[in-house]
Amino acid sequence: MKRKSLILMVLSIYISTLSLTSCGKNNVDGNSNTNINENTIKRDEINENVEKIVKQGYENLEKLLDDESSNRKLQGAVLVAEGDEIVFAKAYGYADVEDKIENKLNTRFAIASNTKQFTATAIMQLVEQNKISLDETIDKYFPGYKYGNKITIKNLLQMRSGIPDYLNEIDLFMLDKDTINILKEYENSAYYDKYVEDYRWSSEMILKNLYLTDLIFEPNEEYDYCNTNYYLLGLIIEEVSGMSFENYLKEYIFKPSKMDSSSIIPLNFDAKGHGSDESGIIVANPKFTYAAGAIYSNIFDMFRWSRALHKGNIITNESYEEMITPVDDYGYGLFIKDNIISHSGLIDGFSSNTQYDIEKDRIIIVLENIDPETDNLDAKYHTNLIREYLDQYE
Repeated sequence: MKRKSLILMVLSIYISTLSLTSCGKNNVDGNSNTNINENTIKRDEINENVEKIVKQGYENLEKLLDDESSNRKLQGAVLVAEGDEIVFAKAYGYADVEDKIENKLNTRFAIASNTKQFTATAIMQLVEQNKISLDETIDKYFPGYKYGNKITIKNLLQMRSGIPDYLNEIDLFMLDKDTINILKEYENSAYYDKYVEDYRWSSEMILKNLYLTDLIFEPNEEYDYCNTNYYLLGLIIEEVSGMSFENYLKEYIFKPSKMDSSSIIPLNFDAKGHGSDESGIIVANPKFTYAAGAIYSNIFDMFRWSRALHKGNIITNESYEEMITPVDDYGYGLFIKDNIISHSGLIDGFSSNTQYDIEKDRIIIVLENIDPETDNLDAKYHTNLIREYLDQYE
């Protein structure tokens, strides 16, 4: 993923013009409806060359976050929007602390598990076209999996499958001999999690391990946050659409949402993240994080996405309402609680969080990169800090 050829292939993704015009729902059959709403942000309000956006009345929010940054408790980029208007956007700290390259408003970060809301939306697009049924069992797609006839696509979306988590429950999930041998190569490393970068990760390897695992509970009996669920959803998207997960996102998620700077391929000018003092820069193999957490994006693209999802027609209202109907506070790729729709993301070197306040039509986006000089950064904490501050002074 670090090779120059890949960087050159996707360089145009990053340098393409940032625009916020209308968003629309594109389906795999090629039909589209591009009327998101009449009150969209004008292009000149999102200029990638501006240093910051601080609208009148948000100066004290800037001071609050400046103080966090001065104490090395915040590094990254922050955006706040009221409806379609960006009222605050500012970048902090370094994209690359070693080369002293500063973060900017258009700097891309690994958004990690925030990827899941994109994966869930893609599934709903295919449901709308009657290409997928949420109630169908996954043995149709994974015939070699002994529990496939018990688990539905809805179970995967809602984190109720009972499958062990390939990222956070390695001892339960990684049972294949070849996989164990790879992990053993990192046992004596100063930073064990370096294995996320390994070039040998593939969907075939993940499935080999899946077929060896047992369930930790019966499907639909309880909620358990599990990255494996969304990895499998990515493979289902590929099989049903006939496209790679990456190309599906480009055509039917990024393109209609005007997310011109986003991709699942890390680029050399992205913000750099360190897992620890010993790890050095961590760049996870996107074949490992995949549909559970591979997207790189910036605050502007994530804002465009939030408007497309919550106020546009990237999916139908019926599909959207189903996505945000929670069971145990989780819908489809989104947490929903107390009128707040959110998701966080955490992977070695990066922390992200997005929040949408339904009643106030307010968006808060925090994308952070961690280095040896920062405190233990937490984008979810900063998002809540911003929300509580704004609620206090309304």
